[in-house]
Amino acid sequence: MSDNPYEKAYQREKLARNEAEHLLEDLSRKLYDKNEEINRLYEDLKRNQSIMVQHEKLASVGELASGIAHEINNPVGFCLTNINSLQDQLPILLEACAAGSPDWDAEKRADADYLREDLPILIRETIDGLISIQTIVRDLRYYSRNSNQDAFSGADLNQGIKSTLNVLRNKISAQYQIHLALGDLPLINCNQGKLNQVFTNLILNGLQAMGASGNLYIDSYQDGDQVVIRISDDGPGIEDAIALEIFQPFYTTKKVGDGTGLGLSISRSIITELHAGQICLVKDGRGQGATFEIRIPIEQEDLGSA
Repeated sequence: MSDNPYEKAYQREKLARNEAEHLLEDLSRKLYDKNEEINRLYEDLKRNQSIMVQHEKLASVGELASGIAHEINNPVGFCLTNINSLQDQLPILLEACAAGSPDWDAEKRADADYLREDLPILIRETIDGLISIQTIVRDLRYYSRNSNQDAFSGADLNQGIKSTLNVLRNKISAQYQIHLALGDLPLINCNQGKLNQVFTNLILNGLQAMGASGNLYIDSYQDGDQVVIRISDDGPGIEDAIALEIFQPFYTTKKVGDGTGLGLSISRSIITELHAGQICLVKDGRGQGATFEIRIPIEQEDLGSA
């Protein structure tokens, strides 16, 4: 190095400037990485917040449905009891109509004859309608079972599937054919209400994918220490390129406004995190479109209360 003091000062300044530039570059890189991390955390927070809100909405709906079902069940029970009592007294009423009265003219006798023919039919149809309401209420209460909490209890998944289909009956028109192949399943320790939400999401997705008509296949069977549920449709199917993406929060192939993109994400959370199970697409379903397979261990810890 030169002994020139100006040259030494210049070199010291150059070295200091290089060190400052390197330090600034290092700090800028760290700042950029931190900003990227913050952005990722913020996006994760937004996704988790939306999922939590959706979970709370589903839990609230389940609790509301259970309460409404209970309120409906009581007056329906009273009505059914009263109409059954009326049916027991029906022979006396019909006999009175047949006997008539000397004061009746031809028109009143014709009305009495019509009443004798129509009244048994009206009472039978009323009883059938009230029993149908009771069935819907029972299915609604079973459908919403435990949906407002994470408690586990022994449950029949086949009954859960049937209850879900009954609750969705207004969504399933005559143009859809539902093919059930439900095998013998043991009771499993699970949150039935949350699993019914998964069944609802997959069934509605299948119906929407098929359009105005089609076949929906629902299978259940035991495979070793697991219970397996398959829901398959005759829709266009799901491309392999997006098979993994469909379970991501907010991912949807539907038009804007037709879906939140949270249904499959929440379903995966319920199956994998709450029940230590698996949910995935498989190729060998009975339908020509997409087939979702759910596997849940028969014996498992109560992860919901952990």
